Parts: sequence; C-alpha cells; structure tokens
Amino acid sequence: MNKKILAIGIVMIILGIAMAAGGTEYFESSFNSVSNSHYTYNATTALNVSNPIHIKTGYLVLIEGSVGDSGLVTNSNLSMVTNLTALKSHEEKVTDSSDGIELFLGLPAGTYNYVYANNTTSTAPTYGYITGGQFDTMAGLAVGGVLIGIIGFIVMIYGAIKKEKPKNPYAADDPYNIDNIKL
Repeated sequence: MNKKILAIGIVMIILGIAMAAGGTEYFESSFNSVSNSHYTYNATTALNVSNPIHIKTGYLVLIEGSVGDSGLVTNSNLSMVTNLTALKSHEEKVTDSSDGIELFLGLPAGTYNYVYANNTTSTAPTYGYITGGQFDTMAGLAVGGVLIGIIGFIVMIYGAIKKEKPKNPYAADDPYNIDNIKL
C-alpha cells in the first residue's frame, strides 16, 4: 500500500464531494433568492394565479411542486385564461419535467404568470428563475465535483494496491551500500 497515493485519492474524493455539494447549494440559493409561492385565487375562473414573473432573455424558469392542471402563461394572455381548456391552449411549452419540477428554457423576455387549478394541490408550487450563467456555474461545479470524485476513487484504489518501494537495508555510511561506492 502506498500511503501517499492513497491519501491523495482520499483528498480528491473529499474535494469532489465538496464541489458537487457546493454546486447544488449554489443552485438552490440562486433559485430561492428569486422564488415565490404567492398566488391569488380567482373565484370566477377557479384558478390560482401567481404574482408576475419578470424574466429576461436567457433565463431558466423553474416551477417546483408543479401539478397536472397548471401552466406558465404570458401576462398578455392571462385575461384569455378563463378555464382549464383555455389554460392548456395559452400555456408555454415545458422544456423538461420530472419529479414535480418543470423547467422552461428559451422563453422570450417578458412577464409571465404561473396558473394552476384550485383543487389540484394543497400546497402552492414555488416559482422562480435563474440566469443561464448561474446554471452554467452550478452545472460546472456539480459535474466537475463528480469527475474529481471518480478520479479520486481510482487514485485511491491504485494507492491501496501499489506496493511501496523497498527501503535500502544498508545504513547510509555502510561501505557495502551500493549508493556509497565511488568510482
């Protein structure tokens, strides 16, 4: 076992975990700093409407806790959303969705509202956005951390398997030590 290489591998694993966790925390703090879960109930349409979400070009809009009868609508089309059928015809297309999180990419700059049916959920979905740069930073940290962790694991295994160089059995001043022979 080569203890130096083993220690380097362990340090790389710890660094990788820290980077991946930091990227995830950076994402959550960036999203939470602009997120909101305040909705106004419209008794006429029986729909809940979010506060206006003002986004610029290149922003990623995230809806956490999204539900089936819901959608992101431009503020200019909000007056046309009078029921669930109208909501489905005026909503923006979801780029990706999994585990109750909807992601919207490539939306033009403007003001949007998230609308959902009142009987759909007991807790209001959280909505917010992050910039493309924030997403790139988060993704870079998370992916880089995972890669460094994997490389660290490989280095650690190599350090555990590799044998150390044998130590010279002769003393430094021993005349039979081959390192002391002068030609």
